[in-house]
Amino acid sequence: MLRRISFVFLLLFSLTAQAVLNYQNYAAGGAMPSYTQDASGNITNRTLLSTGTVNVVGLTASNGTGIPTRSDGFIVRFYGFINIPTTGTYYFGGQADDGIRIKVNNVSVVNSWIESGGDFRQGSINLSAGVVPVEIMYYENGGGQMVNFQWFINGSWQVVPSTSTATTSTYFAPPAPTYSSGITVSQQTRKNSETAQQTGQSGNLLYIEQVGDNNDITIRQGITITGKNRIELYANGNNNTLNLNQGYNVDGTVSLSEYNNHYQYLNISGASNNITTKQINGTVNLGHFMETTISGNTNVLNMTQQGSGSKTLFLNVNGGSNSVTTNQKEGGQHYLDLSLTGNGHTVNATQQGTGNHAATINFTNSGGASSLNLNQSGSTNQTYSINQSCANAGGCATTITQP
Repeated sequence: MLRRISFVFLLLFSLTAQAVLNYQNYAAGGAMPSYTQDASGNITNRTLLSTGTVNVVGLTASNGTGIPTRSDGFIVRFYGFINIPTTGTYYFGGQADDGIRIKVNNVSVVNSWIESGGDFRQGSINLSAGVVPVEIMYYENGGGQMVNFQWFINGSWQVVPSTSTATTSTYFAPPAPTYSSGITVSQQTRKNSETAQQTGQSGNLLYIEQVGDNNDITIRQGITITGKNRIELYANGNNNTLNLNQGYNVDGTVSLSEYNNHYQYLNISGASNNITTKQINGTVNLGHFMETTISGNTNVLNMTQQGSGSKTLFLNVNGGSNSVTTNQKEGGQHYLDLSLTGNGHTVNATQQGTGNHAATINFTNSGGASSLNLNQSGSTNQTYSINQSCANAGGCATTITQP
């Protein structure tokens, strides 16, 4: 299953949205009172008496909506949005004493601005499924007062309920999805144990600080010795090539040493660095943990965790135009946590194998176009959480691939 999602995130849902309609109550007088409206629909040549919301449009002398009106001589404008369930032809109407006008999707459906004792008036319109604006104008001259807003649905005329109307269109937006991706109990145990040497096992511990440009550093660890392999690398400079291998032989084949578990911590500051990290084991894999922080621009980062044990990878990137490729593969549980801030990052993340997969990605794009590709395959338990923010329309592209 391939799902492509183009994110342009201006998710500013109104906290005041309600499943009701707005109203404006104006003073008026006489039969068929005239009025003018501005671009927002507000009446400009009448005195505004009150504003508020109503659950449904259904005003009568004995059973009103709570609108504070005068006994005679007023205009009420009801407005908001209506949620159309399916595409098709819809009939709208209502009783009014006296006049009524109904607009749906900015199209006049009913226009009966006349003296009436409560006659029912109706009209039709073709609508696509979705949320469209609605406006009901009503005036009362003298005598009794009544108005309601109805639609013909499920074989009968019914007053449009509050569940189908709202003060703003964002009320009907689907709720933000929630995901269950998060570090598992076993992964958390693995993470906590990485900093402590396991009893009865030997290992390799390596700490490096590198300052300067145009350096080429290769580190190979965990080829024959069983136990913990730990690398901490701090690099400050540009155009450096860094290769960190845990569990690979010199010829590129996989070490068959058993009972290895690998830990890497990298803190890189600079531009145009090329960083390759690999963690892999043989027949018994006690797990991998990798934590990397990148500050700078146009860095290229390739990270691989491979083998049968659990794999945990944290990555935090700040800067611009960085390219990140992560690959967690083969058995065991995979957890990936990526946080990228800046301009024009490119991320390709893969989780494949028989274990459970979970990915949490926070992507903040403050300028140039960025892309994110997440591929989860080979497992029936796959979850992800993506929080993506884009500074310009069309600036973010995201592809999610799952079987």
